[in-house]
Amino acid sequence: MKISKYGNRGFSGGGKKSSERSAMFRKKFSVGQILQGKLINWYQPKLGWVIIEDLELLASIQTNASPGDILTFHVEQLYPDIILKEIDPAHLSGHGAYINPAGVTREFVSNRATFQAQASSILNQLQDENISNATGRKNRFLNLLENDVKTAILFFKTLNSAARLNSVLPTTRLYYMPWLVPCGLNQEIVLKTRVDNENPDNSFYELLFSLDLPPSLPARFKIMYKKPQCGFKLLTDDPRLKALLEPGFKADFPEFLGTEHIPPHNAGGVLAELLNG
Repeated sequence: MKISKYGNRGFSGGGKKSSERSAMFRKKFSVGQILQGKLINWYQPKLGWVIIEDLELLASIQTNASPGDILTFHVEQLYPDIILKEIDPAHLSGHGAYINPAGVTREFVSNRATFQAQASSILNQLQDENISNATGRKNRFLNLLENDVKTAILFFKTLNSAARLNSVLPTTRLYYMPWLVPCGLNQEIVLKTRVDNENPDNSFYELLFSLDLPPSLPARFKIMYKKPQCGFKLLTDDPRLKALLEPGFKADFPEFLGTEHIPPHNAGGVLAELLNG
């Protein structure tokens, strides 16, 4: 779902009546509230009359709503102008709080960058120890975090951002597991699912693992599963990385489906595709 299609909502109408409506709205509501309004009729394209708790307001509407439709708004500000942001109801948490996926994604990226900078010595040590088992690397990573409270706090802040994003994405999950490739930066794992409830065996799963390998080589791994078949691809634009990894994949994994270039929409990591898809 494209985040960009939900625009800001202002309202107007002019004159004393409009000022009275604005005053009543400011008195009744506060910034951060989630409101629902019904579209009464269109005033002109992208501009319609809505009723929000008995207050009739003129609102700019970007979605293809029909009269009678219930729209959901987030109160962005009350002064100097009243601004409502139309939101997707699916982006409300279980407690009814609005979670902006684009904003939480930026928060995740920022927290991850801060954690990576702080945790460089831990990740370097983990890389040098060369623990072959992923579970063993995870346990060692957590053990090292126990002795570095500041870094641990930053790590769990990053996980919290991922959890908040997951709470409003019903078919997508974001994971952050820096111990998988300790030398890799900007790691993110996005699992997308298309579940067939009538025939679970027909469900499709796609996992996208994104990271930057040293010195600064973007790499993407796409893993696809539909019972009983599984396959994966390497995505890279660097011929050195292709030459390094592809022969081993071909020799050791019959599931390897080949190497492709990183598509432009995925150049910034799989989260960029998540927010545009």
